[in-house]
Amino acid sequence: MRTYNLLCCLLAASFLFPSHSVAQGSYSASPQRLFTTYDSYGVPYRIPAITTTRKGHLIAVADRRYCGFDIGFGQIDLVARTSKDNGRTWSADTVIQRGTGVKGANDCGYGDAALVADRTSKRILCMSVTGSTPYINGTRANPNRVARWYSPDGGRSWTKAEDVTDAFYEMLPHTRTMFIGSGRIMQSRVVKKDKYFRLYCSVLTRTQMDEKDVACNYVIYSDDFGQTWNVLGGTTLDGYDSPCIDGDEPKAEELPNGDVVLSSRKWYGRFFNIYHFDNIAANQEQGKWGKCVASHEVPGGIKVGANSCNGEIMLIDATEVQTGKPAKLMLQSLPCGEGRTDVGIWFKEILPNGIYSPRAFAHNWTRGLQVSHTTSAYSTMSVQRDGRIAFFYEEDSKDNGYSMVYVPLTVEEITCGKYK
Repeated sequence: MRTYNLLCCLLAASFLFPSHSVAQGSYSASPQRLFTTYDSYGVPYRIPAITTTRKGHLIAVADRRYCGFDIGFGQIDLVARTSKDNGRTWSADTVIQRGTGVKGANDCGYGDAALVADRTSKRILCMSVTGSTPYINGTRANPNRVARWYSPDGGRSWTKAEDVTDAFYEMLPHTRTMFIGSGRIMQSRVVKKDKYFRLYCSVLTRTQMDEKDVACNYVIYSDDFGQTWNVLGGTTLDGYDSPCIDGDEPKAEELPNGDVVLSSRKWYGRFFNIYHFDNIAANQEQGKWGKCVASHEVPGGIKVGANSCNGEIMLIDATEVQTGKPAKLMLQSLPCGEGRTDVGIWFKEILPNGIYSPRAFAHNWTRGLQVSHTTSAYSTMSVQRDGRIAFFYEEDSKDNGYSMVYVPLTVEEITCGKYK
């Protein structure tokens, strides 16, 4: 167990950090390794995804990488563990989908899961990369593939894998290869069509632009809980209308007014862009993207060391400790050190009815809790039934490679006492 004195942490902050940063933080819960690299299966694990069901159960998912690498290099299984008591205890691991390991087969491996549990039913949606083609080598004839599963009963059982590759590439006709950003699929708090609140996630694509192979992000949305998808704000879909050109693995979140934030992996920080709806009450499609901004190039923006890594963005409800006033907090996790080390969480208070430009959104973040103090990489999170944040991340396991670590964090711990 790691425990630190919060008061000493905050006093140190006033001397060691600039005004937009606080100390490295503290937490009292014991981190748990849910999947340990080179355990009894003798293989590495990677890529965390976690969600909270309507009943309050936690479902944590990771890649079991028999091939040792990403999709395209052999067998990868998607495996899950469940907690029914806010993370105190966890079930044995179960296999959502087993890869065959057959070279060239569409079901060779499954990995980089993205998850969402519907807030009004028992259904869970899981999307992942699949196949036998590495992302960077994908072509229209032999693409990086897309798979889909549903759990109808809160994670106790899962449907068979559906290959939905064709539908995704038809949606983005100029893309040669793509995948959905792993971790969390965001469910809207504002837009609801028929039975379901809208889903938002984002994709990393490769497109030929000006005779160059360019990385482009798009945000996609579904109003039928993942059966069909559309591109948010897409017009030409040829890369030039991408809300984030040169972005890497992306995530999506929603502002309190329903506008959509794109947060994309980059060196030294994040790319941010915002889709502003013209009148979301009247039309849930019409609007436009702003101009993409690099977080480390604006005053008080998120700036980290020389690393480029996946992280998570999430809006939560909080209370300001000093005033007792309710607040909306945006959280952004990512490694803070030089290289993939020191995973931590940044935070920013969001105006409940505020309309943000991408540049205004990128301003004035605060560095909060440093969760890891060693080699660490991808991270994601979900709000638990008890109000704590389920933080699920990759951390080095005694030089054996990443293990998948879970720790429950209070808002007060994340913000070093400023909010609860």
